[in-house]
Amino acid sequence: MTRTAMTDDERYAAIRARDTRFDGMFFTCVRSTGIFCRPSCPARTPDRGGVDFAPSAAAAVADGFRACKRCGPTAPPGSPDDDPMGSLSGRALRLIDEGALDEDGTVPDLARRLAVSERTLHRALVAVTGAGALAHARMRRARRAHELVIGSELPLAQVAHVSGFGSERQFHETFSQLFGHSPSAVRERSHGRTGGSSRAADGGSVVTAQLAVRRPFDGAGLAAWFAHRAVPGVEDISGSVWTRAVRLPHGPGVLQVDLGAAGALPVSMRLADLRDHAAAISLARRLLDLDADPVGIDGGLSASVPALAALVDARPGVRLPGTPSLEEALLWAITGQQITTSQAREQITRATDLLAEELPADLHLSGVHRAPVDPGIAAAHAEEWFRGPAARRRTLISAVGAVTADLDLDASRPVDELRADLLALRGIGPWTADYVLLRGVRAIDVAPARDVALLGAARDLGLAEDHASLQQELVAAAPWRSYASMHLWHHQASLRRAPARTGRGSTAAAPPSVHSSRSAPEGHPS
Repeated sequence: MTRTAMTDDERYAAIRARDTRFDGMFFTCVRSTGIFCRPSCPARTPDRGGVDFAPSAAAAVADGFRACKRCGPTAPPGSPDDDPMGSLSGRALRLIDEGALDEDGTVPDLARRLAVSERTLHRALVAVTGAGALAHARMRRARRAHELVIGSELPLAQVAHVSGFGSERQFHETFSQLFGHSPSAVRERSHGRTGGSSRAADGGSVVTAQLAVRRPFDGAGLAAWFAHRAVPGVEDISGSVWTRAVRLPHGPGVLQVDLGAAGALPVSMRLADLRDHAAAISLARRLLDLDADPVGIDGGLSASVPALAALVDARPGVRLPGTPSLEEALLWAITGQQITTSQAREQITRATDLLAEELPADLHLSGVHRAPVDPGIAAAHAEEWFRGPAARRRTLISAVGAVTADLDLDASRPVDELRADLLALRGIGPWTADYVLLRGVRAIDVAPARDVALLGAARDLGLAEDHASLQQELVAAAPWRSYASMHLWHHQASLRRAPARTGRGSTAAAPPSVHSSRSAPEGHPS
């Protein structure tokens, strides 16, 4: 079930109500002031006849509007700047956000990577977002620059460079046009209020920012999921604060996000190379699924699968917990076949102890002091750390090794193509492929087949009694089956914590954890 397009009258009603749920779905352009805002902007609501609506921030800027200082609409979450369905525009925007048009990147290069013509790419972007690739690239550079201006003390010349601008002059002109003030004026005003800093006491480069998120947001669910899989030294959960080491294009980094914040989520980043600022922000948003449309998803699930309505009401804004790469998701999925998540974590921890690299001392934060194990290296040394069936060890070596060697499994490709390529790998069946896509590329419409945790939750709800009927029932949840799966996994976790029951809905046969990745044997004969 997808949300129907809003009318302009419905959009105006949303801005009159200052409804934060619609932030990111559209932008209000006030003709008299030349300013564009989020729907939730606290400023006085303009007259109905004096506003236009833009589908994206880039489109508003292209039409000559500048960003509102009160609501900061340049870094909003959500559609249409993000399209997890895997459309051409969504895949293009993800690559642009990761820096595909920075430095030496060009639109022809981007089109070739997406296997389309420049004209096709332009049409797809304009149809969905109202702006072309270069407009989105400029918008994202300005967004990065603004975050660095207010969240660091870097020299402005360095801000221009690491934000992707070709020159300081271009940086100053674009920044002033969009925000109405020069970078130095914005920094002076913001640091007077917040006191930004770019250096830690031990010398590490630290940048702070705010991650916009559409509410509701189930940060507690994400924290619980990550905590159950946290490899010591690589990832840490302290209350609602999540800290994670990551690999970035120019070196390692550590992200720290308060998942329990009431507004935008504050993030601190320790980066080995500040050129990775944009990549770190983009990765954090993807790992936390911050660009989801919780209103549309929750409404769709409640209406299409009534058995899930109570779960949605109890846990609104569920998100898909990501992994930094498809390869890492595949490593976890194969390792975790037919065992509990705790056992899978122990296996990955052994691989990390044996093969992972220590982070530079100036990147250490909240007990995080080493990089995640490289999936390709872990697979190549599976004989040394993996304790399980020989057939699964061979699958680790061949499947993860093949993907890391590049079987054209670019995460920017359509989900159905990636799934077909994964299934073609020896030892990879439907459960593994779907789990990898859910976590590795944020596929929103998969329900891993034959997952015993999903079935345990479905039985308790009276939704289904066997794997086949569960898959049939979840067809109605399309295109949000991944979120339906998350609700069922969370429900199974609550059953494990609850006292044992008898009769219908008994949890006696449930797996040791909601986040168990146990499944029936699958894949090609080994």
